[in-house]
Amino acid sequence: MTGSSIPRRAFLLGAGSVAAVACVAPERDLLEPYEDGVLPLEPGTAPPTTGVPAEGDPTTTLAEDLPPMERLRASVPAEDRPGLSFVARVKPDVSEVVVEASPGDGVAAFTFANPIASGGDLVFLVEDYDGIGHYRVLLPTRPNGSTGWFAVDDVALLRHNSAILVELDAFRLTVSDHDDTVLEVPVGVARDNAPTPRGRYYTTELLQPPEPDSVYGAYANGLSGFSEVFTQFRGGPGQLGIHGTNDPGSIGTNVSAGCIRMRNDDIAAIVEDLKVPTGVPVEVI
Repeated sequence: MTGSSIPRRAFLLGAGSVAAVACVAPERDLLEPYEDGVLPLEPGTAPPTTGVPAEGDPTTTLAEDLPPMERLRASVPAEDRPGLSFVARVKPDVSEVVVEASPGDGVAAFTFANPIASGGDLVFLVEDYDGIGHYRVLLPTRPNGSTGWFAVDDVALLRHNSAILVELDAFRLTVSDHDDTVLEVPVGVARDNAPTPRGRYYTTELLQPPEPDSVYGAYANGLSGFSEVFTQFRGGPGQLGIHGTNDPGSIGTNVSAGCIRMRNDDIAAIVEDLKVPTGVPVEVI
């Protein structure tokens, strides 16, 4: 997101060859900063709590009887609602986020440090809003698919219209913007003995090795999901990722230890040309 840099955290990536037991983790001193962007929620960072139309947007109609999350969506101009996602970026002065199982119950289900271990922004994909001060978010933790609630005061709310779909059996990755396909490319996927867990995730961070001929290629995105085979590997927690490669011949095969492997030109297009931001939903099917 705007003002953030590439996190310098080691995590499990699907970079191993067919003969490798598992993936290798990037060295922290081989990563460089990279700026990415996301649009702030307009007309501010605070979600609406009443049925007042967004200022300056004659196309917006908010109804008091809409569910809070739908009211939040309706606060965005109509042309920006297709493929709309909200991202909660933890404020710099918040060092720890306490996530509750139910909004406002005071019982900590998970805690997350901010910034993340690598130094990057802590972000969450927003799944729901209770209308009175709490977001339900998808969490970057085990078990995969975990969600929880936390206070809106701890975060800045941002939005975008990007999404990624990974079809494992078809060896295909599709990027959409406003529900329109903008990129469809082949990928390498996991081996049978280290499968990628299917499910809904989001991108948590962006890494950039200084040399594109590394095992991670031009760029690597961390995902909120984790391997169900490896609980840790070479200093990393077994986090999944989408990354480039120095072995383009492996694209279209079952090769990784859980991550999604792309050609360097393709992942560079996602980052540099399409400018897909951190916090994008990723469906793996």
